[in-house]
Parts: sequence; C-alpha cells; structure tokens
Amino acid sequence: MNQLDKIAVWVDWMRLSFAATTIEAYEWELRHLERAHPGRAVESLTRFDLARYLAERRVKDGVGDATIRRAVNALKAFYKFALGKKSPAATLPMPAVKRKRQRTLDSVQAFEVMLSADTSTSRGKRDLAIVCLALSSGLRESELCRLLVAEIDLQHGCLTTRVKGGNDGDGVFGQDTASALSSWLGVRPDYAAPGVETVFVSVGGLTPGRPITPSGLRCIFRTIGREAGLEKFSPHDLRRSFATLSHRFGAPSRIVQVAGRWKDLSQVEGYTRALEQADFAPYDPVSHLMRPNPDS
Repeated sequence: MNQLDKIAVWVDWMRLSFAATTIEAYEWELRHLERAHPGRAVESLTRFDLARYLAERRVKDGVGDATIRRAVNALKAFYKFALGKKSPAATLPMPAVKRKRQRTLDSVQAFEVMLSADTSTSRGKRDLAIVCLALSSGLRESELCRLLVAEIDLQHGCLTTRVKGGNDGDGVFGQDTASALSSWLGVRPDYAAPGVETVFVSVGGLTPGRPITPSGLRCIFRTIGREAGLEKFSPHDLRRSFATLSHRFGAPSRIVQVAGRWKDLSQVEGYTRALEQADFAPYDPVSHLMRPNPDS
C-alpha cells in the first residue's frame, strides 16, 4: 500500500470514532509531515526524523506547545495504526500545555448577557433561548447547533442529543430556560426552511431558515457580547460559566459532572479554574456553627 493510501485509510478508520474536527486536524498534521519529507514514505521515518520535524516546526514555524502537543497526538495515532508496537512515535515527549486564564462569566455578567437579548424580536427570542440553554445545560457549540426540536422535552426540562464523541447525551434545564425555549419555538416555524429540524436556525442573513453552524453561532455570540459590554464572548465561555456558576450556587462537583456530561471530575476542575478562595466564604464552618439553629 503506498504512502497516500495509508494516510487515507487511517483517515477513514478515524471516521468511525473520532470527532470531525480532530480528524481534520490530524490529517493536516500527517500531510504536513508528508510534504516535509518528499520522496519518502511516512512509514519509513524514524523517531529521530519525527523529533527533528517537531523541532523544526517549533523553530521555523514558531508554533507553541499546544500545536506541538496536537502534532504529537496525531503522530502517535497514525503510527500506532500503521505500525503497531513498532511505532517510532510511541516515546515522543509530550509538552505540557501552559494553563491560561479563560473567560468565565460571573453572575452579573451572565445576567447582563441574558438582558441584552431584545425579546420583542424573533432574533432576540432565539438568542435568549440559546444563552439560557447553554447556561442551564452546558451544551457545547456543536451540540447547540445540531440539537433537534424532537430531542427537547419542555414539560420535563430535559433533552437527549448527540454529544462530543458521537454518543447520545442527556441534559437538563430549568423552568425559566423552558420558558425562553418555548417563546422561540413559538415563532420558529415562521423562519425554519422546509425539512429543517434543528432547534436553532438562521433569522435572515445569507442562509435564512437553515441550521446555525458553529461558525455562525460564534458570530452570534460576538454580537451578543458587544451588546452586553463584553470585549470577547464565545459559546464555550458559557460551558465554563455553567460549571463555575453551578459550583458557586452550591451544586456538588459530582452533580456538575453528570449534568455537564464530563467523564470524570478532573475535567470539571479544568472548567472551574475561575473559582477563587473567596468562593469558600458561604461554606465557612465557624459561620455555620454560629448561626442560630431554627430547630432549637
């Protein structure tokens, strides 16, 4: 099997279980490696070749730790598939990604975002429904975009949809979010194109009535952010805010993990780095001991 076919077969194999964005990124890395070694089959490259390739990417291309980490993951995945235990990428070092402070809304900012939606318009009804659902359920941008009307149960405040990794995932939301969704769904038939089943569709623009795409959703959020006085604002900010605000309002970590569909608690910790020591104040043991017992 020639070099091109091997990479193509690997890409087809990834389609069985990898997310589309991951497949696209990993394929790009292997094609880049292929172009860097013209005339050689990528299967013939050694660990030394791969280490030099990564070093050149860092020095010549000026890429950072996160990009190198993605490249290493792509190389490990490809060579494990192509060569198994003989993979030259098996022992490549993995750089640690430096943690940066990420945007998370506090309660005032979150409320301002909700207030920024002009619910006298259909666009405002839609935008408020998106924000409320993201804050209530922690859905990712791709999950918000693919959510179907049939997957929402307004009466019981729950939903089931395809989540990251291709599995079915459940979500819950409160009465106020259900009300915002109901308001949007009441006018949605006036805008949705025939055959479109997604909850959120474009209102005007270049593709009226079509499902909102992740890039389109990011544009919507930039507009919402400007109206709410935020310099930057993205859909993923609300997933972090969902986790952080839930903790601040008293939800146990395990409950947040289940509600947000995270596999383990360590992932929840990554989304709640905005928590500070001051958030402990409501749980101070002495304060609780000094309060009068209403049952005494």
